Amino acid sequence: MKVAVVFIIVSVFIIFSSFLGQFSVNEPSLQQANISQTLEDIPQEESVEEQTPVKTVKPKATISPQQPVVLIDTHINAGPEEGEIIEDTNRVTFEFEGKIYSEIKGKIYFETKFLGFDDKWVSSRSEKRTVKLSPGPREYTFLVRAKTNNFIDFTPAKRTFKINTSPYFDKVEISSIRKESSSNPALITLNTNLKKEEKINITNWYLEGKGGKIVIPQGVEKYYHFYNSYVNEDIFVKRDDKVYLSSGFNPLGRDRNFRFNKCLGYLTSDYDFPISFPKSCPRPNQEKISYLEPYCQNYILNIGKCEIPDYSKNSRIYNDSECALYINNNLSNIGCFRNYSEDENFLGNSWYIYLDDKNIITDDDCDAIYLRDQNGLVIDRYPYGIYGKAICK
Repeated sequence: MKVAVVFIIVSVFIIFSSFLGQFSVNEPSLQQANISQTLEDIPQEESVEEQTPVKTVKPKATISPQQPVVLIDTHINAGPEEGEIIEDTNRVTFEFEGKIYSEIKGKIYFETKFLGFDDKWVSSRSEKRTVKLSPGPREYTFLVRAKTNNFIDFTPAKRTFKINTSPYFDKVEISSIRKESSSNPALITLNTNLKKEEKINITNWYLEGKGGKIVIPQGVEKYYHFYNSYVNEDIFVKRDDKVYLSSGFNPLGRDRNFRFNKCLGYLTSDYDFPISFPKSCPRPNQEKISYLEPYCQNYILNIGKCEIPDYSKNSRIYNDSECALYINNNLSNIGCFRNYSEDENFLGNSWYIYLDDKNIITDDDCDAIYLRDQNGLVIDRYPYGIYGKAICK
């Protein structure tokens, strides 16, 4: 009986203990809760691991003295303006300067460049640059930057402009003018500056000034004075040619402009040309006249250059039909042309153009004559006046 009671008491105790253990796991006691809350509110010290920073390798800093701020500026003081169109020259000049805004002192030099003309920068200590550009129409941009030994202006000053001259600019020029006088007509002379084998058509080019405008006409390359027949064609000039434009009348007839040839001297016997030209007619070759009588040979060899002999009062020559025939067939413009027109040196280097009383040269104090191509673009400009070419620029 006593044993049974003891068994029951032990069993009850075990069951109760198990219940209390389950409750303590699921529901912490009030004391435990207070302790936990108190610990959360107190700032916790970092652990030793958190206090020790991770070591990293940093590059060593290079310590250099502080550089002063330097500003270099470049200005263009003179030259073609932005967007300017230059029509009467391809020679331009720019003037410029550089400034250093800093305590550093040093000599300034410059680098310049014409875009479209220079392949690279051009160095100079001068504050000016003059250059002869290629003929137009063409646009250029001029750049200039100031420099010292250690610093440079990275924003160059610049100007963009246009050369609107003719593609023939500097290839043909007005070399001289002569005013009209009581004894001579007005005269304008052109010279060429062409490369070997280069030829330029100048027909329909024109000259103009305050006195008006004259157009260059056609002409005859090989003038043949036979029954007054000729065929006009465009005038082409070549290396070292001269072109004479006279306000006088052509004694050969209207619109008979011609290139000089070595037989034209014979025509001076019958015509008075306002523009004189040399007498360079070929002389008879003694070998070719060796079949003639000695007195005939002697007569022919003593005839002056480009002279048409008059043997009408020389009965010996007149009665020698063979001698007279040679003279008639050879010593004249027609005979000379027939014998020598195919020679390489038959043609000269001068054109003679007659304007039939058209004169554009004035008596103004200062004037200028412009030579323009068929499109109106300037090829050359010739200033003149009573004060002289230099003053009338």
